[in-house]
Amino acid sequence: MSASCLALIPLIAFLIFGSTSVLIDLREHRLPNKLTLRLTVVVLASQTLTSIALANWANWPAIIKTVLWLFGSFLIIYFLSRNSLGFGDVKFAIPCALVIGWYSPSHWAAFLWVSFGCAALIAVLLWLVGRATSTSAIAFGPFMYLGVLIVATNALLSG
Repeated sequence: MSASCLALIPLIAFLIFGSTSVLIDLREHRLPNKLTLRLTVVVLASQTLTSIALANWANWPAIIKTVLWLFGSFLIIYFLSRNSLGFGDVKFAIPCALVIGWYSPSHWAAFLWVSFGCAALIAVLLWLVGRATSTSAIAFGPFMYLGVLIVATNALLSG
């Protein structure tokens, strides 16, 4: 298997195992701890095995920094938002950050912009068509999932 195919494994693992979390968040407005932990372990395992296969550990410091930046950012937003952002979203930021750190650690802020921007756009559209009010809750996990997909795909296509 080529190095470029191996490098896709963490993103594929995230997309497959993260999809269940997203579906539950859409339906129930919660990201279960069990699924978030499983997703984190699967992504970490895929990154570790890929690093072993490629004999390349150079990107791990950047991955760790990305996790710290994004987890810290979500934690701050959580406390400032007065429960508008759920703590499940804060925990879901960890596997998201692992993937962002693997493919494009310098774009962790772009992930924030894409995730929050898409959520805001959908919220406004729902409000405009009368399907939401200013106090309606929307599931944020799907927008985080989309943010990972967009930022990682952009990094793969431009790299």
